Amino acid sequence: MTDDARPNRIPPIALALLGAIALLFSAMSTRWLVNAGDNGSIEMGLRATTECGSVGMLLGPRPDECRTKGNSDYASEWKTETGQYYSAAFAPCGWITSIACIIGALGLLAAAGLALAKKQPQLPMSPSSLSLLALMPGLISGCVFVATKPGPSGFVGVGIAFWIFGIGAVLGLAGSIMLARVNRPVDPDLMADALDPDNF
Repeated sequence: MTDDARPNRIPPIALALLGAIALLFSAMSTRWLVNAGDNGSIEMGLRATTECGSVGMLLGPRPDECRTKGNSDYASEWKTETGQYYSAAFAPCGWITSIACIIGALGLLAAAGLALAKKQPQLPMSPSSLSLLALMPGLISGCVFVATKPGPSGFVGVGIAFWIFGIGAVLGLAGSIMLARVNRPVDPDLMADALDPDNF
């Protein structure tokens, strides 16, 4: 691709930066799944769950106390003989989504940096490809994480982090695809020396 045919850099850079910010927020947020009531509150992030007071069917901490547990330990508390309120996929999908968010955001930031610097290096894998490969399974694992939440139906609902993750993933996918064209190395002109007499 020649420089003249290269698309405008500003829109994909903006999409990538916004997507990266949203993905990093989602990876660090504790508000993927939430429930707040008179007796307490609960916040589930991708790696840990924080309970304050008593919520739902479990005997939680005292009303004036909070406790934080890893998602695997917390979800196993809901395990019953029938497995009705427990899924073994919950905690692993949280970790997969968290890692995918971080890798996707780093790929987007690197791709945006190359575009800002107007560099088109030959790399074994472009940052745009890295972010795409992270975000596609991340979208699936993020949805599975929410779908397999522990507890009975209606125990917790989706929080702001899930929606920001969805927006960030869409922006990141669009930005990655657009930046792949912007950062693509310039194709060599194979006919540049075709008429050079020294070649005959």
